[in-house]
Amino acid sequence: MKGIFYLLGWALVWVAICMLSRGLGLIIFPAYAYFTFAGSDKREVQALDKLSSTLMNDEEIVSQAVQHRIFALWHRRVSLAITNSRIVVVERGLLGGFTMKDIQWKDLADVKIDQNVLSQYCGSNLVFAHYSGSVGAIEVAGIPDREASEIYSKSQAEEQAWEEKRRVRAIEEKRAASGGVTIHSGPQSSVPTAQAFSGNAMLEQIENAKRLLDSGVISDAEFQEMKAKIISAS
Repeated sequence: MKGIFYLLGWALVWVAICMLSRGLGLIIFPAYAYFTFAGSDKREVQALDKLSSTLMNDEEIVSQAVQHRIFALWHRRVSLAITNSRIVVVERGLLGGFTMKDIQWKDLADVKIDQNVLSQYCGSNLVFAHYSGSVGAIEVAGIPDREASEIYSKSQAEEQAWEEKRRVRAIEEKRAASGGVTIHSGPQSSVPTAQAFSGNAMLEQIENAKRLLDSGVISDAEFQEMKAKIISAS
């Protein structure tokens, strides 16, 4: 319904302008309509060109879109793109200049999509939440349905991938906290250091892991996995 409310509000404002200006609004409206609607396809290309100019070296666009006009009756349309590294939104000013907002994939906490009524004219709304609660979410209304679905699908995949990376990293840090465990940034698995696991040292590492289990830092499955690694390394 958001698009319908935008349109109704726009119509009411113009009715008020015409009434308060004693008909002067009827003279102004044709000029406004011309600059708002004429050549919209060309301006859409310009909006995407402006967005492309903000990209970093080696950054590639995966999907991009420009806001439906119904959501930009008083301002220039917002352009949105997702790349191989982030989400990018560009808001252009009426008299020039622009504001850019972005969220790196690693910082994306959640993405939501909401399809509007009369979606062929109003599209869908997208909300991108930042992993840090202190950073505001990015919301873009009125993105065409096909592009909105594509952007949502890709964002969901990236969100889940980074959530899994954070989960694995947290497990590695818990293992390291028990002592005698190294964390690798590459594809290798975290393995205990050979020198630490002999005799009493092995028992000490198991006791450390047990304390983590008792304190709720790790689950029973994680404790059993750590214990097996410690014993096998000894």
